[in-house]
Amino acid sequence: MAKNKLKRFAENLTFSNLLQPELKDLLQKDLSEKGNWEKVIFKNNHPIILELGCGKGEYAIGLAEKNPTKNFIGIDFKGARIWRGAKTALEKNLENIFFVRTKIDMIEKIFDKNEISEIWITFADPQLTKDRKKLTSPFFIKRYLNILKPNGIIHLKTDSIELFNYTLSIVDQYKFQLIKKINNIYQSSADDDITGIQTFYEKMFIAQNKEIHYLSFSINTNSADNKDISFFEKVFEVVRQIPYGRVTSYGAIAEYLSIRGSARMVGWAMNHAHSISNPVPAHRVVNRNGMLTGKHHFGGSTVMQELLENEGLKIKDDKIIHFEKHFWDPEKELH
Repeated sequence: MAKNKLKRFAENLTFSNLLQPELKDLLQKDLSEKGNWEKVIFKNNHPIILELGCGKGEYAIGLAEKNPTKNFIGIDFKGARIWRGAKTALEKNLENIFFVRTKIDMIEKIFDKNEISEIWITFADPQLTKDRKKLTSPFFIKRYLNILKPNGIIHLKTDSIELFNYTLSIVDQYKFQLIKKINNIYQSSADDDITGIQTFYEKMFIAQNKEIHYLSFSINTNSADNKDISFFEKVFEVVRQIPYGRVTSYGAIAEYLSIRGSARMVGWAMNHAHSISNPVPAHRVVNRNGMLTGKHHFGGSTVMQELLENEGLKIKDDKIIHFEKHFWDPEKELH
């Protein structure tokens, strides 16, 4: 199995329909194809549709075959999975599909504003205990808003009634436009794009007598102008003002923004900061004890420490030495 993976990873390097940008590079600068997918990759002005977490690319390939006047891009981080999709697309001589091996968190580094027409989320992990990791959470919708065309469409196809109902609640809460809702697609007159393509997992779920749910909705600037999304921007504005060689805490930012008890939301904002174009010095935000609790979001376990040490701070066991000396309090400094 390990040899097969290595062979596939090597073959991935030869595929003309696959990009594999390094995460550390994306953290520093945008992908060169950003804003140029129509011109450079597809060489036409057809709509571009993403499939997030595309796995082996079965759904994206099915859509590309059914819709030759649209372009499709599959996103997945697993090299062995995306190998299958890229290879199959080449074998079928499909010119309207491309693949990118990266984390979904990086889409704003890869696509420009108004570059994407639609997004498909097919049989994603429902993340039953972690709302923030759900691909239809406000945390991710903020990212979609930054790449979708006005009134861009998001499609969800899932066997999880929990994820289906959660997404409906998000659509209602943020006043997105619900386009279509189908509780069981095989007991309805759903479009062929919805019922005519079945992935390996969908066939497995059907064999287990699970219902398959579908919904689509559109987001726009007005409906997405909500407290959770704008909160991130407020956090970024504060963090950009932290001086070189100084640090603050998640809680201090939350208190400055008059949202006490929301240190966790500040942490979410810092996680998101790595994938936006306008740089945010997220390494200067630590927990209330000076611990580098966010280090795993920097593309390497030592990157956050290295960035702080480059600014003259000393770190031991993931904790800033003389934290109080370096602490920057936005409540005092910005008032």
